Amino acid sequence: MILNQRDYRRAKARREQLRRFTGNDAIVNLLEEGLPHQVNEARKQTLAAELLRIDESIDRYESITRGNSDPSDTQDALELGLLPILVRLSRGLSQKDLAEILGMREQQVQRYEKDRYATISLQRYQQILDRLEVEVEPRLVAKEIQAPDDQFADLELSPELLKELRKRAWVNLPRNASPNEMRKTIGSYVRATAATAGPALNRRTRSNAKPSLILDIWLARILERAAEQTSNLRGKFNIADTAWLGQLVRLSVYPDGPVRALRMLNDNGIAVVVEPHLPKTLLDGAAMVTKEGIPIVALTARHDRLDNFWFTLMHEMGHIYLHFRSGLEEGFLDDDLGNQIVSDAEREADEFARNQLIPEELWKTSTVRFTKSPDVVEKFARRLNIHPAIVAGRIRSERNYSLFSDLVGVGQVRSQLLSVSS
Repeated sequence: MILNQRDYRRAKARREQLRRFTGNDAIVNLLEEGLPHQVNEARKQTLAAELLRIDESIDRYESITRGNSDPSDTQDALELGLLPILVRLSRGLSQKDLAEILGMREQQVQRYEKDRYATISLQRYQQILDRLEVEVEPRLVAKEIQAPDDQFADLELSPELLKELRKRAWVNLPRNASPNEMRKTIGSYVRATAATAGPALNRRTRSNAKPSLILDIWLARILERAAEQTSNLRGKFNIADTAWLGQLVRLSVYPDGPVRALRMLNDNGIAVVVEPHLPKTLLDGAAMVTKEGIPIVALTARHDRLDNFWFTLMHEMGHIYLHFRSGLEEGFLDDDLGNQIVSDAEREADEFARNQLIPEELWKTSTVRFTKSPDVVEKFARRLNIHPAIVAGRIRSERNYSLFSDLVGVGQVRSQLLSVSS
C-alpha cells in the first residue's frame, strides 16, 4: 500500500523496472539476470503479477490524493492505524502539512505513520482525528463466540517436544498443567499468530511434508519474530532487483560470511529468522511473506555446514524471486533439502540456487565436476571468488556425499547464526 510521496515515487520507479521485464524485450532482460532458461517463465510470471499489483496501488493512491474516491469507503479505513493516513491523503496534505497543523515536527508524523499509529496514545490519536475533521462512531457488535477448534487435540506431547518448548519459552507450559491444558495453550498461540502475522499459517504449500502440528508451532514462532522486524523493512524489498545476489554469494569467502549474508538480506528488505527445527521435523529452511508483503527467510541450521547454509539460503531466495505472487503467501517449508520429492516450484528454486552459487555455463564447461583433488576445487572457488564449500557441496550432491568432507565447512555455521538470533 502506498501511503506517502516517497513510497509513490519508489513505486513508479519500480513499475518502470518491471515493465522492462514484462514487455517486448522481456526475454532479453531476463536472460541478463543469468537465470537458467527453465526458471525464466516462473520469474516472468511473478514479475507480471507484481507489476499488476503496483499498477493497482498507484491508481488507488492517485485516486485518493486527487479526491476521486472516499477513503472511508475502503476496507482499509476500518483499520484504525490507516484511517488518519488515508484521510490525510484525501485532504491533499503532505506529512509536513499535517505536522504544521498539529504543531509538531514532520519526523514525528513520519514515525507515527511508519508504525501505523501503533505507539500513539489514545488521547493524541483523537486529537489528530479532530484536526483532520474525522469523526469515528464506535459500535458495539456482539460477536458470535466460537469455541476453539480442536486442531491440536491430537498433538503428541512427547517429553522431547515439551522439553524444547519449555526451553525456548514460546508459550507458558507449567509442569503441573494437564496435557489438554497445554494443547489449548499451544493452539491459542498458533491461532493468535495466524490472525495477526500473515496468511502462511492458514494456507501453505510444503515441499515434502504432510500436515504437521509441530511445524505449525515452529511456523507461528517464525512469523512472530519476523513481525518484530517489519517496521524497519517496509517498502525496501525490490522484486525487480537481483543484481545484489552475486555480491551476497561472494560474502561466503569471509569467516563470518553467514552473519554478513543475513545483514545483507535485511538491508534489502527481507526479514530473516534463525530458529532451530523442532523434534521429529527435518526442516532446513522456509520462505514466506508477511501480510504487508515483506519477504521472510527462515533458517534452522539443521546441518552445521557451510555448503548446506549457502544452498538453503539461495533456495529460499529462489522462492522469493520466482514465486512471490504464486505460492509465497502460502509459504514454502523445505524439508530435508536434497533428499525430497520435489514439486515444480521446488525444482525451480533448486535451479535458481545452483545458478546463483555457480553459473551453469561455467559449471558445465569445467572439469572440476569430475575432480578428486581438493586443490582443483579450491582453485575453481578462487576463480569465482566463492568459498570452496560451495563447490565441494555441488560435487557431493551430483556424485557422492562421501567426497570432500573436509571442505564443506563442518561446524562453521550454527554458532554464528544462533549468536545473531539470540
